[in-house]
Amino acid sequence: MKTFQLLKPLPIKRDEDRHQYVNIETQQWMSYSTTEVCNELTEEAKQNIEFTKAEWQPRGETIHECLQEKMLGSSDIDMGEYKSWVEPLFNHELFTHFEPMAVEYMMTLPDKKVGGQLDLLGYDTKTRQIRLIDLKSKKNTNTGFLKRERADLKFIEEMNRYWKEPYSTDKQLGCYVEMLKANTDIVPDICNTIWAYPDVCVLGLDQPTERCEAAWQGAWEKFEAKQEVF
Repeated sequence: MKTFQLLKPLPIKRDEDRHQYVNIETQQWMSYSTTEVCNELTEEAKQNIEFTKAEWQPRGETIHECLQEKMLGSSDIDMGEYKSWVEPLFNHELFTHFEPMAVEYMMTLPDKKVGGQLDLLGYDTKTRQIRLIDLKSKKNTNTGFLKRERADLKFIEEMNRYWKEPYSTDKQLGCYVEMLKANTDIVPDICNTIWAYPDVCVLGLDQPTERCEAAWQGAWEKFEAKQEVF
């Protein structure tokens, strides 16, 4: 028996041409996105990312779409050329005790004029926690030791020694936490990032909700100060 039902979509849409979110009921356009506020990369780093966009964008979009279809109950999913990323994601142990509550869910913070879209929210029936999850896909790296069937103590020690999360997603997840509170009154118990690599998928360590909220607040204050300067 399911514990939770999927949240009803909010009247939020994203205009891909304008790269902006809009509330179709109030006709209020959001000036910023979660990604824009959280992005503190240098111009050189942004250019490098843009240069490789043809590689990472279709991969990221396809893998996100596949997980969305899976969470919504589809059994006929076209993984395209990204099967080696998607299959380990689908087979991750987390999803044997996970009930989705929201998938690719668009929200806004009207007071801040920020719009965003969380990847996945759901109830972990094993730990009895509401988990807010961000999905990231990465190309192959030194992850061979991660291809282990059992997450025993030795595995955990090896993971902490040789594999580190590529970067922190605290700020981004913190934004979604605030959005969930404002739009649904739901407060996640914990946040996580799930990293999809070819042939292996890693669920990052728990990211405390309070830590994510603090990281987001710091990012927003810094971003807001820059807007006032300009």
